[in-house]
Amino acid sequence: MLTHFVPYLLCMLVLIVTVPVLARAESREYAPPPGVLLGIVIDGDSREPLVRVKVSASASGHTGAHVTWTDPAGRYRLPLLPAGTYTLRFEHPDYAPSSRADILLRANRAIRSRVALRPSGTQD
Repeated sequence: MLTHFVPYLLCMLVLIVTVPVLARAESREYAPPPGVLLGIVIDGDSREPLVRVKVSASASGHTGAHVTWTDPAGRYRLPLLPAGTYTLRFEHPDYAPSSRADILLRANRAIRSRVALRPSGTQD
């Protein structure tokens, strides 16, 4: 009788421990891995990189905007963004603002873009 009781007790102990752990794992909401928007901003005339350009990304359905500035090489990077459709806006005091709409960012992907800004006083 005791020989049948020990395996039964062992099985019950395993179930008591594993069932709550598995149930908790299934109840968590799945969040897809984030994406990243990155690129370079240059002067439209000289083709030189632009420093300290404010780059903001906003998405429909998401509150707030993600903001960064370009580095000395004109590069920007907006990491850890949820998947969605974004609008990028580029602003610098000496240049006309520019924006790019309908950028589809998928989970765990990177979107690269090269943007040329025109000085505020130039006409096309």
